[in-house]
Amino acid sequence: MSRSIDHGRWYRLGLSVPSNNVRFVSRYRLLPTPDQELGLLEHCSHARFVWNLACEQHAHWRPGRPAAPGYHEQARQLTEARSEFAWLRAGSVTVRQQALRDFAQAMRAFLVGVSRRPSWRKASRHKGFRLVAVKPEHMERLNRDRGRVWVPKVGST
Repeated sequence: MSRSIDHGRWYRLGLSVPSNNVRFVSRYRLLPTPDQELGLLEHCSHARFVWNLACEQHAHWRPGRPAAPGYHEQARQLTEARSEFAWLRAGSVTVRQQALRDFAQAMRAFLVGVSRRPSWRKASRHKGFRLVAVKPEHMERLNRDRGRVWVPKVGST
């Protein structure tokens, strides 16, 4: 018996949140309402914007120039930018800071020689973001196939 579920545009959006045990991560397929979908797309675009901005900052580095900014400097710049621009203040800072942490981790992996250089994220291909510091009460298992996750500034999906 096969079940057909229409996931719309969200079949590729992977929301990763840590489970109760820190060593494991759960990936959830979301089925948001139309209002929640707009909020999730905003989170995705803001995370992609921060990632691409970090890529641009690191792309300008050349030998003989000062080092490209690291995570702490970029987080400080993000805080300054949030104070200037209302659209940056409107979204979740957690999503953006996690995108910066992920970029810093990707750069460390590149510099050690484990992976390729982090590249630009395209709007049509990279729909996703990562949540950390999620409390157990933010996740609820409804039945074997379905669950509910609380996302900052979006609500329970």
